Amino acid sequence: MFDQTQRLLRQWGDSVSAPIPMPLDDDGYLDRKCPSSRCKSEFKVMMDDWKEKVPEEEAYCPICGRKSDPSAFNTKQQNKYIRDYAFRYISDQLGEALRRDTQSFNRSQPRGGFITMSMSYKPGPRQVVVPYEVAEMMRQRFECEGCHCRYSAFGAAFFCPACGHNSAATMFEVAVDAVRKTVAHIPDIRQSMPDRDTAENVQRLMLEESFTKLVAAFQRFAEATFDLLPTASHFKRRKNVFQSIAESSDLWRKAAGKGYDELVPRPDLEELVRYFQQRHLLAHKDGIIDQEYIDKTGDRAYRVGERLVIREKAVLRLAELLSLLASCLRRLT
Repeated sequence: MFDQTQRLLRQWGDSVSAPIPMPLDDDGYLDRKCPSSRCKSEFKVMMDDWKEKVPEEEAYCPICGRKSDPSAFNTKQQNKYIRDYAFRYISDQLGEALRRDTQSFNRSQPRGGFITMSMSYKPGPRQVVVPYEVAEMMRQRFECEGCHCRYSAFGAAFFCPACGHNSAATMFEVAVDAVRKTVAHIPDIRQSMPDRDTAENVQRLMLEESFTKLVAAFQRFAEATFDLLPTASHFKRRKNVFQSIAESSDLWRKAAGKGYDELVPRPDLEELVRYFQQRHLLAHKDGIIDQEYIDKTGDRAYRVGERLVIREKAVLRLAELLSLLASCLRRLT
């Protein structure tokens, strides 16, 4: 009795291997999420590249560089999908074995006797696994310079998921483009909000995040580009030197012979100083104006204690100025 069921259980042993087809987007990309509690960034990788180029032992987050087991990059929705699909697979396999055992038992029973026995098996409702969906707005696509693994993420990405290559220098322009796309989509996003207050808050957060992302992308670019200088190793620099216009300008002058004031017009440089100080307020002061900001920028549009307001025009202007400065720095290497 139950020969088919017992054979299946012996075949499985302590573990069951279930073929699970992972849901992909229309272009064949697989959703991924950084396992780091400090990052949790979402990105995508071409499924063929994830299977063929990402090692079985480790993968990398393209945003923060975290190295972890590839399965740790599953999203919450994917883990639920995998559990549901595996449960359905086991239920189907076990159910089929029980059905065959039931038929075999019934065929083996003698007919016409005083006592007859039969067995029936009624499977429960088959679980339906619904593929998850991930929002696609403003997603950026990348291809690693080293191993050519294709992946995507929201905004800037700096590390290849397969080999960990830091492509900050080449990703700067992509990051700028991502911010411009974000600003362009803001009217559509506002219309999708349930009320005006929510729309205003979402717009403010998106613009402030775009503002800080631009400075972060430029910092990564400047670090990678500075390292290309023949004299780069001669200069000891603090961790966030490229977040300061004045300090990083002086560093470039010493290492490459030209500072920012010799690369971009003075009015543009003054704007950059103001924007970098505003990013500092957003990052460290919750956007609240202090006297240091006014002293360093000469910005009299605000008073101490007021909160900074970032508009679309300022984000796009910062993107324009950083692209200009980045182009000048490339020519120094």
